[in-house]
Amino acid sequence: MDQYNVPVGPAAVRGPRYRFRNPAGPALVVQCLIATSALGEAYIIKTGPDAPWLKDGAAMLGGLQIACVIAFLFWFHRARCNAEVLAPGTHKYSPAFALGAWIIPLAMWWVPRRITLDIRRAGGPPRDTWLINAWWFVWLCDGPVSAAVHLLVLHQTQYDNPVDHAIGILDSILAIAVVRRVTADQPAGPLPYFNMT
Repeated sequence: MDQYNVPVGPAAVRGPRYRFRNPAGPALVVQCLIATSALGEAYIIKTGPDAPWLKDGAAMLGGLQIACVIAFLFWFHRARCNAEVLAPGTHKYSPAFALGAWIIPLAMWWVPRRITLDIRRAGGPPRDTWLINAWWFVWLCDGPVSAAVHLLVLHQTQYDNPVDHAIGILDSILAIAVVRRVTADQPAGPLPYFNMT
């Protein structure tokens, strides 16, 4: 059992048992993957959607985006479990729901934002909520809103125009900032006094 894998405070005696695990490793992985994806989007803007690399590497680009999603969810769940250790009993949604909220129709458009704000508040005094709100707004523009505009207004399913990729790059930058902020607000190890009331 290492320094991060120990029960802390009330979470140590109440079930289910959550253990503080260092979020820095998963955070670094997800930031690197998101940055690589953003560089891919910048390359598409610079060279155009008909670049030879895209024809040969379309599967690789899709695989990179899937890897980003998996790494982000892994980090998000770990941060949520840590938040339960830091501020037990103050969260509306369970750590398991931190994963499930992303696939529930309609709820996926606002519940993960609420969970992110709760995770952030567990790490200390609430600040920089504007960053989470900005990321969430751009994520909605890059996802559901963009799909609706393409299907209902533009009557197309192609997402290869520079505006879509620019929004994707902005979303990536904000996502990296959110991951960095939330991870920095969770201490590098368990601090039992966080749970004392």
